[in-house]
Amino acid sequence: MPRDPLAILARLRRIDTDAARLRLAGAQAHLAAQQDAVAAIERELRAEHPEDAPRTYGDFLARMLAARHQQAAALARAGAALDAERDALVAARTQEKVLDALRDRRAAAERRDGLRREQARLEDAIPRG
Repeated sequence: MPRDPLAILARLRRIDTDAARLRLAGAQAHLAAQQDAVAAIERELRAEHPEDAPRTYGDFLARMLAARHQQAAALARAGAALDAERDALVAARTQEKVLDALRDRRAAAERRDGLRREQARLEDAIPRG
């Protein structure tokens, strides 16, 4: 029995969609980790008081502001990656829907062909006068 190309393609589309879901989950986890890191830097910045260590506060502040800037950039990259993975999942789902529509069309065409064959068989069975 020959392999059905649409069935093979459907399996590939499912694999693609599952992989896109996994990548999206990973991107969401990465974004959450970046958000936690930003929050930790903000907490550390707010917890330090200049009067506690006047000589080292400038170094601390410069270091923490640089860390905040780097973390904000990492957060922006994580957000962009999440958006890209969402788009990839939408595309994979769209491809699955197109494939489903093709399979439905093929099934409808097969039903029509079957009905035509049955009609022709019935017409051939009618005695002609």
